[in-house]
Amino acid sequence: MLKLILIFNLFHLIICSSDIILQPIKEESIPIVFIFIPGAELPPERYVPLLKQVQITSNYSLWIAIPSFPDNIPVEALRPKVIDEILDKLYHSGVPKNVTIFLGGHSLGSIVSQSLAIKYQERIFGQILTGAFLERKHQSTSTIYPVSTLILSGELDGLARVTRIIESFHFFSIYPHFTLIIPGMNHMNTASGKPSSHIIKNDIESEINETIAHQELSIRIADYINMRLNNQTITSMLAYHLEQTKNFSQPYLDALNLEGFYHFLPPCYNQTNDNCQIGSPWSTYAQKIMSGLNDTIQLNISDQFHIVYKIPEHFPHLDNNCSSIKPLNNCILNVHTVTQNIYDLTDQFDTGETHTSAEEMRVKMISRQVLLEAADGKEHDFNQTDNQSLCGLINQHALDWALENAGYGSKERYEKKGKKMLIGDDIGPLNAGPLWIWTPLKYDLGTDSQGRSVVTVRSPTLRLPKDYPVSTVAGFHYCKLLSPARALEWIYIDSVKP
Repeated sequence: MLKLILIFNLFHLIICSSDIILQPIKEESIPIVFIFIPGAELPPERYVPLLKQVQITSNYSLWIAIPSFPDNIPVEALRPKVIDEILDKLYHSGVPKNVTIFLGGHSLGSIVSQSLAIKYQERIFGQILTGAFLERKHQSTSTIYPVSTLILSGELDGLARVTRIIESFHFFSIYPHFTLIIPGMNHMNTASGKPSSHIIKNDIESEINETIAHQELSIRIADYINMRLNNQTITSMLAYHLEQTKNFSQPYLDALNLEGFYHFLPPCYNQTNDNCQIGSPWSTYAQKIMSGLNDTIQLNISDQFHIVYKIPEHFPHLDNNCSSIKPLNNCILNVHTVTQNIYDLTDQFDTGETHTSAEEMRVKMISRQVLLEAADGKEHDFNQTDNQSLCGLINQHALDWALENAGYGSKERYEKKGKKMLIGDDIGPLNAGPLWIWTPLKYDLGTDSQGRSVVTVRSPTLRLPKDYPVSTVAGFHYCKLLSPARALEWIYIDSVKP
């Protein structure tokens, strides 16, 4: 047992000996400490160029500490007293014990930083996360995360996806927490040297070099430190960068609102309160397209979120018809649809590496046949009205919306070198509820006629005529819809990933 303890202590000493302490460049200023936790598989020395640039940019006498972890995996359990150990080293180096401390990290190191900042919240005056974000558990709680935090990430970060950073901006864009997106920067731009195999596999090619990236990061970090030390809640530079981030983020935020994004507000599922959302605005637009009606007939469409396979099952329905009302524009058809958004399985882990938008929208709608007959009172052939790729038509509208609303730089990048998204024919009809439910929206990777990589989106559909023998499902048309947010996420990220 004693032997094991000695071996463990020796191993611990070896790890601690790899810690890096950078003494201040500006000795005459007020001393400040910035402890920076490295990302996974990146040793401490990979962050020395960035943090030296921060020292140059800062107005203060900035001490930098970069702790090491076993196998370069920053996990708190592997070094639970890392803050105390680093502070002891700093104090022995001459740092006063009442020094102001900032904490931060990159990638996985930022996750460790968040936990440590809470534990040491009486000592940590501010936190700076790069290539990361505050976890969702801090978005949904009623209590404010206790340590002021600056979140910095790149537009082309392939690991902390910019769509997850935009979600962060939605929640954290005013004091005490701020989210900024740096144009053209990727995940590895924060560090130096050779990327890990995981970064090589997932990161997007940067459009700025390491020197510029470090300058952009340092300017924002130094400004935040200065703001905190001067007891300010905003600076002109921070306000400018927040406005830039807002302009970049707005199209995707709009798309998430159209989807009815569950992480903004959870679905009501029969509940009625101010802390949930009733349904999806995109589904109401989808039903209008499905109807095939022109503007001479008014549609009042309401959507409700429900889990589509739960009993009692929820169905779409039509409240009235306009066949006996003249002129037709005096009549309003009241239509009710049902939606369930489905997110990636790994979304629950909130790593930043998975999509934020819905993987598919399961939408139950009234068929075109039923709505046309409700409008004019005439018989319509189901094979003529609904026996076509109407789900694909709606999904084309989602893709068109994304292309029309994408930021100029993102759209230009997509058009120049991105893998194009195409909309294919509907799958089916799959006229059995469980078969439709459990057949996912397809994203088929392939090549076009010129050999270029493309992804083709195809929707499973269930469609039944008004005279279908089972009256409870007669006259319905179900679709797996492409969220406009997923289409935009493809344009921004997946189309240009390795």
